[in-house]
Amino acid sequence: MEALRLGWGVRVIIVMVITAIFFRCVTATNHSVGGASGWDLNSNILTWSAATTFQVDDYLVFNYLPVHDVLEVNRTDFSSCRTVNPISTHSDGKTVIRLDQPGSRYFICGRLQYCLMGLKLQVQVLQRLSEANNSTPIGANQSERLSPRHPPHSSPPFPHHPPPRSPPPLQLPPLPDRPEAPSPCICSGVGEMMMASGPMTWCLVLLFIMLATRPCFHSLIP
Repeated sequence: MEALRLGWGVRVIIVMVITAIFFRCVTATNHSVGGASGWDLNSNILTWSAATTFQVDDYLVFNYLPVHDVLEVNRTDFSSCRTVNPISTHSDGKTVIRLDQPGSRYFICGRLQYCLMGLKLQVQVLQRLSEANNSTPIGANQSERLSPRHPPHSSPPFPHHPPPRSPPPLQLPPLPDRPEAPSPCICSGVGEMMMASGPMTWCLVLLFIMLATRPCFHSLIP
């Protein structure tokens, strides 16, 4: 089982490498220097280079006769057509040079006075668009990390005062339960009054009753 996993891992890596190489080969462009006329005085090298875009991993293809050669030089030697101590020299009739990094590169013809006659090429190599989009500028990240992020200015909040609380209602202590006094009896009161008044009062009462009931007694006596 472990050997099977290892085999699949190797296959995946191989496929990825082949795909990357194929992708680079497909996206890279071969630029025939000078167009159909090649590396020659009959070609307008300046006009051709101005109308061509060079990117990383593209190739320059120099096609030329034996009377010419290709020298890669620095900027100073390019301006003065100086052929001493070039960066590289090519004279095989068909030279292919890979543009492996962004920046400026300079090429001249070192035979006779062809460089002074205009047989020279300056190439401005640009970063490939897909790689430029994926790459993140380091300086921008550093400045973003170093610069503190200030929050937007906002006015201070108004102080919050809680509403005044009403005092709790006054609670009076409950009144003690008082036993209800029984209502006084009228009869007992009358009896007590009569007992306190003495025999004279009794006599007057009986006399009053007799006078009040006198007609009744006359009607009963034949």
